[in-house]
Amino acid sequence: MVYIIRHNRIKSNSTERLKIIDFTPKQGDFMSDKFINLQEVPRFLDKGFHLWHIRWMPDHLFWSRNRIIHTPHFCFTLKIEPGCSRSLVNGILRENTSTLPHLSIIRPETRIHTLAPRRHDELMFTVPPEKFSYVMDLIRPQSGEFKLNPHMELIIQTIIDNMDHVFIPGTADRLDSLFIRLLEEVKLSMMQMKNGEVRDALIYELISYLNAHFMENITLEEVCEKFSISLRTLYRRWEKCFDHTPAEFLLNKRLNYAEQLLESSELNIREIAWRSGFGNPLYFSQCYRRKFGMSPSSRRKKMSKE
Repeated sequence: MVYIIRHNRIKSNSTERLKIIDFTPKQGDFMSDKFINLQEVPRFLDKGFHLWHIRWMPDHLFWSRNRIIHTPHFCFTLKIEPGCSRSLVNGILRENTSTLPHLSIIRPETRIHTLAPRRHDELMFTVPPEKFSYVMDLIRPQSGEFKLNPHMELIIQTIIDNMDHVFIPGTADRLDSLFIRLLEEVKLSMMQMKNGEVRDALIYELISYLNAHFMENITLEEVCEKFSISLRTLYRRWEKCFDHTPAEFLLNKRLNYAEQLLESSELNIREIAWRSGFGNPLYFSQCYRRKFGMSPSSRRKKMSKE
């Protein structure tokens, strides 16, 4: 998102600098720096830890001058301008030229001295020092780069929205949970990047859709139309991710579900075929026989004798 920045110019020690007043996206929505202190806000749920602070800093530019961080910080940098940021962390030079989102976990008593900052959007959380190990053991997060996805974006927006309602009972508990969910999503993204599993996000979205809707009488052609991809392209990209074909995946999901219905319900064969996503009971029986070596009716008779 591109922001229009309003500012005042301030002269101090013969140096002119900017004092940022607010940040407004070009769409016109007001985007202010938000900070909340949750230490005194009561909780209803005992999660093993409670957040201390949350701060949302859009278009953030900050200088740390040999600052010692006493409280554990979890800093999510979501958007960063091109360039090179440089800082000394416990006396060690750290340089970063990446524009990918990243998570920085700052341990207690870390000393930071900024040499060259870059403007960025940041969502920052702090936890009590005595609960830092608990959070780290719970998720085992690591500092590093990640890729934003719709799940993270929804969590982040929900956190920012809830910051305006922190004294409504239950909101602080919700923010504690959202923080953990965000850590989980970031860790998953890092693992996917490490394993190369994000090479085709569309295919993973598509297989997730098939997994959720296989019980409906949908065809691969209809799914391809929904995801704006040709059937030929689907097969070509799918085979780079999986050992089976899309048709095999869909058929096996339906047959395995039909097998469960045969064992756990008294539905007739026709109804089981429809509920498993087969539009034709005869075709269902043929596919079932090929996979299990007997017809659905024979399978049911055999189960009744067992």
